[in-house]
Amino acid sequence: MFKKLSFAVLLIVLVAALAVIPAFAQDMPTLSVSGGTGGLGQYLVASNGMTVYTFKRDTLGVSNCVDQCATAWPPYTVESADGLTVGDGVPGEIGTIERADGTLQVTYNDLPLYFWQGDGQAGDVNGHNFRTNWLVVPPATVYTVGSADHGYILVGPTGMTLYTFDNDEPGVSNCSGDCAFRWPPLTVADANALTAAVNIPGSFGTIDRGDGTLQVTYNGWPLYYWMNDSARGETTGDAVGEVWWVAVP
Repeated sequence: MFKKLSFAVLLIVLVAALAVIPAFAQDMPTLSVSGGTGGLGQYLVASNGMTVYTFKRDTLGVSNCVDQCATAWPPYTVESADGLTVGDGVPGEIGTIERADGTLQVTYNDLPLYFWQGDGQAGDVNGHNFRTNWLVVPPATVYTVGSADHGYILVGPTGMTLYTFDNDEPGVSNCSGDCAFRWPPLTVADANALTAAVNIPGSFGTIDRGDGTLQVTYNGWPLYYWMNDSARGETTGDAVGEVWWVAVP
């Protein structure tokens, strides 16, 4: 009798556990943060836990990986653009683009996302820096994107272009008041919150502004946005007054 009851209890527990697993999988965010593998720090993963990558030859909102490329680097696709979610610690914006075959590819700050056929399990990052064109995607304070006019440029966590100011000095911002209204500084809550994307030469840091905020610096130079840039990829602040310039790595 005891053995029969024990078996029945075990069966109920197993059935309950199996019922929970699919629900948990369905609740995983479309994009979340994983990391620590291979010294790469944090990077984004899909709802199945697999690493996602960006392709340097893509442009914002456009995938240039098709045919054999898309076989080796399967696009991260979803059934619908509704219900996209991001996990804690993922700044920026998630979205989709429609591919030529009608599928919807997931984007992060308008950059199309892919898997790599050489990754066999969650945590693999074998595709990173493949032929220097494929990179993991960090939830970074600063990362790079390709620009038609300026080559690779620095952008902030939402994908908006960053600038430097000739009237600054290394470690010193001379843009305040109305200047800072027009050129909002890139700030972080604390120095530990500063995360730079991999493969960017140089060094990042922070300086204390007069209002107590911490402004991000690149090689000592304070970084800013431009109020008149309204979309990712815009660089309308470059050469303003011959003292403002797109920040490049």
